[in-house]
Amino acid sequence: CDLVADGYRPDPDHTRGGAVLLVHGGGWSGGHRDTLAWHAHQLALEGYVACTIDYRLSGTAPYPAALIDCQSALKWVRTNSDRFAIDPNRVGVVGSSAGGHLVACLGARDNDDPVSARANCVVDIHGIHDFIPIGKTGTSPVKQATAFLGGSMHEKPEIWADASPVRHVDANTAPMLLLHDPDDELVPYEQSTLLAEALMRAARPMQFLPTPGSGHGFAYNPEHAWTRRVWPTVVTWLNQYLVPT
Repeated sequence: CDLVADGYRPDPDHTRGGAVLLVHGGGWSGGHRDTLAWHAHQLALEGYVACTIDYRLSGTAPYPAALIDCQSALKWVRTNSDRFAIDPNRVGVVGSSAGGHLVACLGARDNDDPVSARANCVVDIHGIHDFIPIGKTGTSPVKQATAFLGGSMHEKPEIWADASPVRHVDANTAPMLLLHDPDDELVPYEQSTLLAEALMRAARPMQFLPTPGSGHGFAYNPEHAWTRRVWPTVVTWLNQYLVPT
């Protein structure tokens, strides 16, 4: 399966030497990299090499296909660091909804390859972080999760647990900025509180920013009041971990 990424490069005189991957949402069954074009452009203006990526959707291949694709994209950026004039140890990730889940996985997990698949920092906007409570209660988005994970929680409990980034948090987990509307009707706010608590227990750097009244998916609209309000915080978070002191 050939997948595509769109790259945004900064002015050579304004480069920070870091890179950011942006991962779209869409319930793991839809969405497109173009929905994060504004964000990538803004990051390029900030001096980052930014890439919006696609990944295999649940209708094509269930978990872990999407995660493998995101990890491959991250490793590809690192492998081509000379080409992009970036530091391979300064690669951050930003994602919303299903993309929030995937970037949380990129921060909490790695692989055994010589090139690391773990991001150096994460911006996670209302992602799913523990599928088990979703499966037990049958709350939204259980249908999307079942399709993504290739079966129900009762059919594939090990997969539902393995796909939950909260269950992989440890002393190596990347710093994470979490954003979530307490009244989110699609992804329960509890999902971000669970991850925040796990990060605190592991003594990992984190910031949890509630966005009341923003709704689910607000981040895709650059004119949304909350998007404008939190974007400087996103940039500051990335700068804290991707810009050398």
